[in-house]
Amino acid sequence: MKLSPHAIKELSSLLGADHVRTDALSLSLYSYDCSLSATRPDGVLLLDKAAQVAPVLRLLHHYKIPFVPRAGATNHAGSCCALKGGVILNLTALNNILEINTQAGFAVVEPGVITADLQAALAPLGYFYAPDPASAQACTIGGNLAQNASGARCLKYGGTLDHVLSAQVVLPDGTQTTLSRQTPGPDFVGLFAGSEGTLGVITQLTVQILPLATHIQTFLVTFPSLSESIQAVSALVARGVIPRCIEAMDKTTLQAVEGFAHAGYPTQAEALLILELDGTPAQTKKDAAVLTQVCLQFHAQHFTSAKTDEERAQLWRGRRSAYAAMARLSPNVMVGDGTVPRDQLPTALARVQKILKDYPLQASLLFHAGDGNFHPHILFDQRNKLQTRSAAHVLHEILKTCVSCGGTISGEHGIGVEKRAVMATQYEEDTLSLFQKIKRTLDPQNLSNPLKIVPQNFKEKAKPALALPPEISALQTQLLAWQQAKTPFIIAGSNTHLKTKHPAVLCTQTLNQIIEIDTANYTVTAQAGVTLSALHTALKKAGVYTILPEDKGTLGGLFCGGTLPPFYSHVLGVEALLPDGSYVRYGGKLMKNAAGYPLTRLFAGSQGTLGLVTQLTFKVFARKQPTVKPHPFHKAEITDFWALFTRALGGGLV
Repeated sequence: MKLSPHAIKELSSLLGADHVRTDALSLSLYSYDCSLSATRPDGVLLLDKAAQVAPVLRLLHHYKIPFVPRAGATNHAGSCCALKGGVILNLTALNNILEINTQAGFAVVEPGVITADLQAALAPLGYFYAPDPASAQACTIGGNLAQNASGARCLKYGGTLDHVLSAQVVLPDGTQTTLSRQTPGPDFVGLFAGSEGTLGVITQLTVQILPLATHIQTFLVTFPSLSESIQAVSALVARGVIPRCIEAMDKTTLQAVEGFAHAGYPTQAEALLILELDGTPAQTKKDAAVLTQVCLQFHAQHFTSAKTDEERAQLWRGRRSAYAAMARLSPNVMVGDGTVPRDQLPTALARVQKILKDYPLQASLLFHAGDGNFHPHILFDQRNKLQTRSAAHVLHEILKTCVSCGGTISGEHGIGVEKRAVMATQYEEDTLSLFQKIKRTLDPQNLSNPLKIVPQNFKEKAKPALALPPEISALQTQLLAWQQAKTPFIIAGSNTHLKTKHPAVLCTQTLNQIIEIDTANYTVTAQAGVTLSALHTALKKAGVYTILPEDKGTLGGLFCGGTLPPFYSHVLGVEALLPDGSYVRYGGKLMKNAAGYPLTRLFAGSQGTLGLVTQLTFKVFARKQPTVKPHPFHKAEITDFWALFTRALGGGLV
């Protein structure tokens, strides 16, 4: 589409004529990001105040002009490309750190604040921001949330969605809203994580900050094979040691990195791990002894520990230079970020190596070993059409391999347009339909970064749906009967907290199975009607631990009731029966999943208003965890923003 003279005139009046660009050079400069995608927008808007966003979006909504929010544009999935033309919203000037409150443990920032700049501001105060993407010197806090970036410290500290406390957002029609984790109801802050600008524009974030560790110890360890390095990681986690970082490289990567960054990596090794522990000196010393023992058990060859901050920085300089090091070897580098359950890493990597051998392309493997998240770097020359097609095909085959191993096509880079088609291999039609419904709920005119995330014509291509267990099928039949009769109904667990006397209750008490306690991945999969007492008995018998309290009620009731928000970040997968009878499956034994809108956060605290949660997969630990006391249950008042989703999904729910 082309911008009309009237639209340009009104935008110029709002922003100033020099902040509205339609010249060929500007359109070309904003036509691409760090992916292969390149599409020219019709205009570029340079915003320098957060207050400008809402009136600009109202104007774009009036003229039905699509828009793409953009700051650092460091993503690898084509998320910042204007597929339907329209305008690019350049938010890089919104880069102010508005407040740092060490006493309360938060910082308030604008979306264009560069991640490393926030870290630099916090360090002299003895604090840090836990998310740590490799592109921290260039990526922004707003972009981190939009892509749900994670980085090296995710294993211990979680991803960006776990560290954003609240966000000010402007919806596609110009409506301003504040999403906060202090507000009862679904975790809508978490829902925006990984939304890639498709649900609106983030204008301000309040992020959690943490005290710097009293002691950090960094190790470099090499192994005779990738397989042995991965086995060492699994064994370490099984011993209860959770490093703050576990980064792995294959021989191709470490040789390229050493040639570029001169970090002191042994270039003849087949595999290299960088492991970092933090905590008190006593705990770090104890964990370091276990780490040493485990690495030697799996035939570690070169084992060193950084003695000074300078040595530690040197080791990390190599890791952070990996993309640049590979880029020296070829005109273009295609980067993937598939993720699999940790115990599936050896299988997935073996299959990936076989795929790479079948094509005449050089590639390397770099991964967050503790998270099961790996980044194949595929070298090619975009000027060579055959190489470009081959590289794209290889990446898609690798991502499909991740799905076949119980994984996801994105752990932290997002979907954008380049991985959009592969989404259909990961999700069933009902889940993709829910993603589409979430998009339409907040953006009915499809103006906010359109044509991203959800695959086109997915009903024809979606992953075949699995048959429902009999107990869930029975609940589905009852739900559909009430819907057909237009009978309002309520969703409840054991009715411990809700205490409803409503005549029509869809109850999870028949969903009382603990499906699996997996001590390889340290996850539990259990149906929503499992009582907390039965769950604790089973966990104790298996020798694993959780933050869940020994309380009355059910697992689903605790998750959906909103009484234990700290548990949300432990939930990795969810299955739910929606009011229209459809059945959605999201996540699983994955420490990271940036493929689609985070449904675990949509249903968290939803109090039965959006559907019946039937099953959860959540993290457990090898060491005892401090349990969290739940808040008293209160029936939450539905906010206007929440009501958008209850109307879209609610059906006959009371």
